[in-house]
Amino acid sequence: MSPILSKEETLSRVVIALTGDIYPTRPLTPLPAEVRAVFDILRNADVAVGNFEISLTDKGAPLEKLLAIRANPEVVRDLPELGLDVVTVANNHAIDYGWDALRDSMDRLQATGLRVVGAGSTVAEAMQPTVVTVDGARIGIIAFSCLLPAGMAAAPNRPGLSPIHVHSAYEIDSTYQMEEPGELAIVKVRTWPDDSDLRSACDAVRSLKSDCDFAIVSIHWGFGSGEQLADYQWPVARALIDAGADAIHGHHPHAIHPVGYYCGKPVLFSPNVLVGQQVFLPASPQVQKMWSEMSTDGYVACLVLTGQGVEIELAPIVLDSDRLPRHALGADRRRIFERLERLSKAHGARITDNGERIAVMPS
Repeated sequence: MSPILSKEETLSRVVIALTGDIYPTRPLTPLPAEVRAVFDILRNADVAVGNFEISLTDKGAPLEKLLAIRANPEVVRDLPELGLDVVTVANNHAIDYGWDALRDSMDRLQATGLRVVGAGSTVAEAMQPTVVTVDGARIGIIAFSCLLPAGMAAAPNRPGLSPIHVHSAYEIDSTYQMEEPGELAIVKVRTWPDDSDLRSACDAVRSLKSDCDFAIVSIHWGFGSGEQLADYQWPVARALIDAGADAIHGHHPHAIHPVGYYCGKPVLFSPNVLVGQQVFLPASPQVQKMWSEMSTDGYVACLVLTGQGVEIELAPIVLDSDRLPRHALGADRRRIFERLERLSKAHGARITDNGERIAVMPS
């Protein structure tokens, strides 16, 4: 492995924990011991990063969209129990109640000591990274969202999320449709990132990398369920890595998605949900059905950085009846490992499990 951290030999190791979506809607304390054991992974890491996907606020009004969610701002008092250091709010639900509500929620998150990335009063502010220093090593985190309901993307004169817009086209199989008119399989959906947004994102990553030793890009992307990747995901990942990203931290799919490698750099497409209590909020039957089909399997990823390279360990988790994480054991652990192994093989990653640790490495 080539060196990751350009530091003296005195630097031994830095542990970065990466988690998926976080939706707390009720008090978290007292925590069951089994749940605390998962959060201890984040607490014991040098830097812990997650995607915070619900505003904790009583401000604003719901926007016109499929689902608008928020939670009681008093929930913020229990957030230190999670063990997080940095959260991104660049996602498709953080701004469900408008910019003032998100700003209020961000202020509350920051008041607990959390660093917040991915949104701002202008697009330049939304794209600002944060850098955490650990034993002299500088770990940078920057965030973007490819899921951008109308009006949520920041602009030079508009507050909102750090954006990478995605374009879609629909390709019809003309021969197939002549014999099976109306069959949905005749349609292939093609997606690609907006050139201007991707250039801006790459410029921001390039600037971040010039100021840190290890650059993490946290990105909200992909399909909400299933196991397929969208066309645009790999091109976006490759461009961001070419610009200087050392790891891609993906989220949004409510299922485990593959781990891949490009130029020796890991791409975690989705570890699924860490805290999923949005399912207890009022919602339409359509949304409730969607929630019922979401997987409760997931993982917490630990990136261990040294002067020799980066090692990745995954801690498999399952959500309990209160939608809080517990370590996956027995058949649950095997199911998660087998899915990761199967999905990741095609994307340049080898997954192994020796019974104590699930490890990820380039194949």
